[in-house]
Amino acid sequence: MQRRRFIEMGGLLAATFAQFNTFAGIPIVQMPDENNKQIDFIYDGTVLSPKEYADLLMKLANEGKIKPDTYSIGGIVEELENKFATLLGKESAVFMPTGTLANHIAVRRLAGNNRRIIVQEQSHFYNDSGDCAETLSGLKLIAVAENAVDFSVNDVADAVNRAKTGRVETRIGVIAIETPVRRKQDRIFEYEKIKPITDYAKNNGIKTHLDGARLFVQSAHTNIEPAKYGELFDTVYTSMYKCFNAPSGAILAGTKQFTESLYHDRRMFGGGLPAAWPFATIALYYADRFMNDYKTAWINARKFFSLLEKEERFIIPELENGTHVVRLDVKGKDLNRFKDSLAKRNIEIHEPVHNGFFLKINPTINRIQSETLAGLFMESLKESG
Repeated sequence: MQRRRFIEMGGLLAATFAQFNTFAGIPIVQMPDENNKQIDFIYDGTVLSPKEYADLLMKLANEGKIKPDTYSIGGIVEELENKFATLLGKESAVFMPTGTLANHIAVRRLAGNNRRIIVQEQSHFYNDSGDCAETLSGLKLIAVAENAVDFSVNDVADAVNRAKTGRVETRIGVIAIETPVRRKQDRIFEYEKIKPITDYAKNNGIKTHLDGARLFVQSAHTNIEPAKYGELFDTVYTSMYKCFNAPSGAILAGTKQFTESLYHDRRMFGGGLPAAWPFATIALYYADRFMNDYKTAWINARKFFSLLEKEERFIIPELENGTHVVRLDVKGKDLNRFKDSLAKRNIEIHEPVHNGFFLKINPTINRIQSETLAGLFMESLKESG
């Protein structure tokens, strides 16, 4: 990510707030009652409260937009599957209750008898899935690119050659790529680096899987549609709760041949929920909304960052190939007091790391004007000493 991507502005901000004092040229304000909803810099999407979730389900039910499923088959679940198959550039898709299961079933089915799977060392599938591939499916994960976002086609060729030239010849069955990479602050594995790898895989009979849990955020930053990423891979997973605000759920997309009868695998692993319509309903509602909401949020975030940087104690360093995670360093302050002060103003951020925080931009930032939000940060800075 280039620095100008989040600090450039088309012009000066027009909105002003009279009757307020200023700090570093930014209004010092109190959160107005009508904006009392929480602003968070923690989640990928807009986390709904139980009441908001129930109210939205009731609204959609009253409008006749909910068709129940049976064990995650048919009804609005099928509508969701069809919607995301199109968005991801695939023929077909299947609902999964979690992303962990979606990744597991994808590589399990793609691998067949070729049990070695190339993954990033920093990937969710390698680090955060409880060795499910090894324990439950007898797969062997080959980790490449230690502590890095991406890897090269040469890394793949080396792994393929080592497998072939062992005392017992083995073959790589699947290359699984995660992008953006959560453990690396949601940085991007660039399209131009992915394509040579997937081309190599096709030419060598190796299947490919994309862990695109946050793919729609990445697409907003790269202007490359999710479907174009999807075209490179045999299968694609994307999360229904990270960006599309469902309490849980995932979509696994591929060819019709791949997804045919996949619900049997889903049920074998205990993932055939008797009723998945509450999850599918919420995700489908936000399916066509997230990209526009997020792009608006990023515009508002850039305004907010520009205002914060007028105060020299706030520093926003560049994250190379970043997406919605931004580093905010705060000089010479008690960071825990600063975090607690923001919480009193209904603004939630992660625990401090070293001299600052990682902020995750999501549509909740659209609930408040950038000037007002900057003013609240300034108040908390002053209050924290």
